[in-house]
Amino acid sequence: MRSLVFCTTCRQSVAEPTGPDGLTGGERLARAMEALLREQGRSDVTVRRQACLWACTRHCNVWIADSKRFSYLAGGFTPDRDAAEAILAWFDLHGQSEGGEVPFRAWPGGMRGHFITRLPPCGEEPS
Repeated sequence: MRSLVFCTTCRQSVAEPTGPDGLTGGERLARAMEALLREQGRSDVTVRRQACLWACTRHCNVWIADSKRFSYLAGGFTPDRDAAEAILAWFDLHGQSEGGEVPFRAWPGGMRGHFITRLPPCGEEPS
Protein backbone atom coordinates (compact mmCIF):
# COMPACT_ATOMS: atom_id res chain seq x y z
CA MET A 1 0.00 0.00 0.00
CA ARG A 2 1.23 3.47 -0.89
CA SER A 3 -0.19 6.72 0.39
CA LEU A 4 0.55 10.33 1.21
CA VAL A 5 -0.10 11.05 4.87
CA PHE A 6 -0.35 14.72 5.78
CA CYS A 7 0.13 16.01 9.31
CA THR A 8 -3.04 17.93 10.13
CA THR A 9 -1.56 19.71 13.13
CA CYS A 10 1.47 21.15 11.30
CA ARG A 11 1.83 24.89 11.43
CA GLN A 12 1.20 27.23 8.49
CA SER A 13 4.76 28.54 8.86
CA VAL A 14 7.41 28.91 11.52
CA ALA A 15 5.67 32.05 12.79
CA GLU A 16 1.98 31.20 12.25
CA PRO A 17 -0.01 28.20 13.49
CA THR A 18 -2.81 28.74 10.97
CA GLY A 19 -3.39 30.58 7.72
CA PRO A 20 -5.86 33.41 7.14
CA ASP A 21 -8.57 30.79 6.53
CA GLY A 22 -8.03 29.30 10.02
CA LEU A 23 -6.63 26.04 8.64
CA THR A 24 -3.32 24.56 9.71
CA GLY A 25 -0.57 24.37 7.13
CA GLY A 26 -0.80 20.59 7.06
CA GLU A 27 -4.50 20.66 6.29
CA ARG A 28 -3.97 23.29 3.60
CA LEU A 29 -1.24 21.15 2.01
CA ALA A 30 -3.48 18.06 2.08
CA ARG A 31 -6.28 20.05 0.42
CA ALA A 32 -3.86 21.38 -2.22
CA MET A 33 -2.87 17.79 -2.99
CA GLU A 34 -6.51 16.66 -3.22
CA ALA A 35 -7.32 19.54 -5.58
CA LEU A 36 -4.32 18.67 -7.77
CA LEU A 37 -5.34 15.01 -7.92
CA ARG A 38 -8.93 15.97 -8.85
CA GLU A 39 -7.69 18.30 -11.61
CA GLN A 40 -5.53 15.52 -13.01
CA GLY A 41 -8.35 12.99 -12.75
CA ARG A 42 -6.23 10.70 -10.61
CA SER A 43 -7.71 8.11 -8.30
CA ASP A 44 -4.52 6.07 -7.88
CA VAL A 45 -3.15 8.14 -4.97
CA THR A 46 -4.47 7.74 -1.45
CA VAL A 47 -4.37 10.90 0.67
CA ARG A 48 -4.60 10.33 4.41
CA ARG A 49 -4.43 12.62 7.40
CA GLN A 50 -2.70 12.10 10.73
CA ALA A 51 -2.59 14.39 13.74
CA CYS A 52 1.03 15.15 14.62
CA LEU A 53 3.78 13.20 12.91
CA TRP A 54 6.20 14.35 15.62
CA ALA A 55 8.44 16.39 13.35
CA CYS A 56 7.42 19.71 14.85
CA THR A 57 10.72 21.48 14.19
CA ARG A 58 9.62 21.43 10.53
CA HIS A 59 6.14 22.49 9.47
CA CYS A 60 3.89 21.03 6.75
CA ASN A 61 5.07 17.45 7.00
CA VAL A 62 4.09 14.58 4.75
CA TRP A 63 4.85 10.90 5.15
CA ILE A 64 5.33 9.14 1.81
CA ALA A 65 4.20 5.76 3.11
CA ASP A 66 4.83 2.47 1.36
CA SER A 67 4.50 -1.05 2.75
CA LYS A 68 6.87 -2.58 0.17
CA ARG A 69 9.49 0.12 -0.43
CA PHE A 70 11.32 2.65 1.70
CA SER A 71 9.02 5.31 3.15
CA TYR A 72 10.03 8.93 3.68
CA LEU A 73 9.08 11.80 5.95
CA ALA A 74 9.52 15.23 4.42
CA GLY A 75 8.66 18.64 5.81
CA GLY A 76 9.23 22.37 5.77
CA PHE A 77 6.87 22.89 2.84
CA THR A 78 4.82 25.95 2.01
CA PRO A 79 1.22 24.71 2.00
CA ASP A 80 0.44 25.46 -1.64
CA ARG A 81 0.02 23.96 -5.09
CA ASP A 82 3.73 24.18 -5.96
CA ALA A 83 4.60 22.00 -2.98
CA ALA A 84 1.80 19.57 -3.84
CA GLU A 85 3.09 19.29 -7.41
CA ALA A 86 6.65 18.56 -6.23
CA ILE A 87 5.45 15.98 -3.69
CA LEU A 88 3.28 14.24 -6.28
CA ALA A 89 6.08 14.19 -8.87
CA TRP A 90 8.45 12.61 -6.33
CA PHE A 91 5.73 10.18 -5.19
CA ASP A 92 5.34 9.01 -8.79
CA LEU A 93 9.10 8.50 -9.21
CA HIS A 94 9.16 6.62 -5.91
CA GLY A 95 6.40 4.32 -7.14
CA GLN A 96 8.33 3.55 -10.33
CA SER A 97 11.40 2.46 -8.36
CA GLU A 98 11.97 -1.08 -7.17
CA GLY A 99 12.98 -0.28 -3.61
CA GLY A 100 11.77 3.29 -3.13
CA GLU A 101 15.07 4.97 -3.87
CA VAL A 102 14.87 7.90 -6.29
CA PRO A 103 18.19 9.16 -7.68
CA PHE A 104 18.91 12.69 -6.45
CA ARG A 105 19.34 13.98 -10.02
CA ALA A 106 15.70 13.00 -10.71
CA TRP A 107 14.23 14.81 -7.70
CA PRO A 108 11.92 17.72 -8.46
CA GLY A 109 13.52 20.94 -7.22
CA GLY A 110 10.66 21.45 -4.78
CA MET A 111 11.67 18.29 -2.88
CA ARG A 112 15.32 19.14 -2.34
CA GLY A 113 16.11 20.01 1.25
CA HIS A 114 12.78 18.72 2.58
CA PHE A 115 13.55 15.14 3.57
CA ILE A 116 13.71 14.38 7.28
CA THR A 117 14.07 10.60 7.40
CA ARG A 118 13.92 7.37 5.39
CA LEU A 119 12.19 4.35 6.90
CA PRO A 120 12.42 0.70 5.84
CA PRO A 121 9.25 -1.11 4.78
CA CYS A 122 7.23 -2.35 7.75
CA GLY A 123 8.14 -5.88 8.79
CA GLU A 124 11.66 -5.79 7.34
CA GLU A 125 14.74 -5.92 9.48
CA PRO A 126 17.15 -2.99 8.94
CA SER A 127 20.31 -3.97 7.10
